[in-house]
Amino acid sequence: MSSFTQNLANFKFASPAGLILVPGLVAFLVFGYLLVTGLYNITLHPLNKYPGPRSYAFSRAFWSYISISGKSVFHLNELHDKYGPVVRIGPNELSYIDARAWKEVYGSQPGGKPQMQKDPLHYQKHDETPSLHVSGDADHTRMRRLIAHAFSEKALKEQEPIMQSYTDLLIKRLHDVGSSGNTVDLRKWFHWTVFDLFGDLAYGENFGCLKEGKSHPWLEIIGESINAFMFIALARRIPGLQRLIFAMLPKKKIEQAEWHTKFSSDLADKRMAMVTDRPDFMSFLLKYNDEKGLTVPEIRSNSNVLMHGGSETTATFFAGTTWRLLKNPRTYQRLVDEIRGAFQSADEITLVKLGQLKYLTAVIEEGLRVYPPVPTNMPRMVPAEGAVIADKWVPGGTSVCIAQYPMYTNAHNFDDPGSFIPERWLGDPRFANDNRSSFQPFSYGPRNCIGKSLAYAEMRLVVAKLLWHFDLALQPESENWFPHDAIVVWCIPPLHIKLYPVKR
Repeated sequence: MSSFTQNLANFKFASPAGLILVPGLVAFLVFGYLLVTGLYNITLHPLNKYPGPRSYAFSRAFWSYISISGKSVFHLNELHDKYGPVVRIGPNELSYIDARAWKEVYGSQPGGKPQMQKDPLHYQKHDETPSLHVSGDADHTRMRRLIAHAFSEKALKEQEPIMQSYTDLLIKRLHDVGSSGNTVDLRKWFHWTVFDLFGDLAYGENFGCLKEGKSHPWLEIIGESINAFMFIALARRIPGLQRLIFAMLPKKKIEQAEWHTKFSSDLADKRMAMVTDRPDFMSFLLKYNDEKGLTVPEIRSNSNVLMHGGSETTATFFAGTTWRLLKNPRTYQRLVDEIRGAFQSADEITLVKLGQLKYLTAVIEEGLRVYPPVPTNMPRMVPAEGAVIADKWVPGGTSVCIAQYPMYTNAHNFDDPGSFIPERWLGDPRFANDNRSSFQPFSYGPRNCIGKSLAYAEMRLVVAKLLWHFDLALQPESENWFPHDAIVVWCIPPLHIKLYPVKR
């Protein structure tokens, strides 16, 4: 037998054993790589001097697990209690509850430098079309200049009749379903109200949730998709995992995503084709659009962003603040007395007059503090040249963030932080040391929430009319409604309330 034949025979004989060894070798190499990388993250990484659990510095897997568990905002609060106003939550990630970080991370940068951009592993585009949600500085400035007309004081004044009509319909429907002594899931009715309202303002479309007393299919898909973004964002941090997750998605989810894209685009196209001067978002977008304005795909994309951002967050506020009021009878009664003492009839309840109610404003601020609608991280990327944040140098490429829930409910910034006490916003000396600059419920800087004025108006209107028309009683099954999980937004359970029409 030739040497070649002998070697070939030996190779064939040995190959099965070799094949058995390959997976073990691959596993060994992967484990070795992860071990070496983790040890580097702990010992030599540029962030190694920042405080935080060593396991979180070792691997991002630990914080990813906390994030998808729904407990991240509560755990993050504990970490800041233990380690201070800045905590390392991942190999390349820092969390802040230092109020200075609002300006230094989210504000305009000195010397005309570009803003810190949103972390691309956390924020995602549905396609290549820029929107207020995800875009570069130039596109964002251009789009915001035009979209701001839809949220001006002039627009708000013209939109008030639309807001009043949906709030009045909510009250009518609550009379219908709750006056017989039935328990009402007020969470659903809040969501239906704001979804119908924003459908009207964004697309000129009434989805009929209030009238029919049931959810529209799009509302259910939006609710599921918001928290799904977190799972996709976590997957993007591991090469190849996002593609695997998409490959494993149930066919129904893929069909829902396609339906969502087409449905929202068709709504935008239908509204753009309407000839009307009704004061909704689209009328202002089209009126002020110019040669440097929004393209049709950008109008579609931004209408979708306004619909999602406005409806989910405002409805969340209503649920959280209602529960807090009913858990604090003195606060509830003081607010009821202010509202019912200010108006002789429901027709007198206008946005101008509501803006004069100081305790109502304080309740809204405190509701946003203890139950911020978006409680989780909002990460930005430090530019390549690095930056100083809270008096300490942070290297370029670091992901830095503020999560609103720990920022507002940590003793570092507020006295008695877990309690619902609106008086802290009215000059109560007990809270003279509260760090109010830490409170930015609509974010901060050039990319803060464009709909802030509209949101405050709707908050005042719904809370005032609800308490003017009804006495509310929290039911036993909702006594322990909070705390509950949060992924991106709160995972809100039913809020069981009994409504008793006020007799006048």
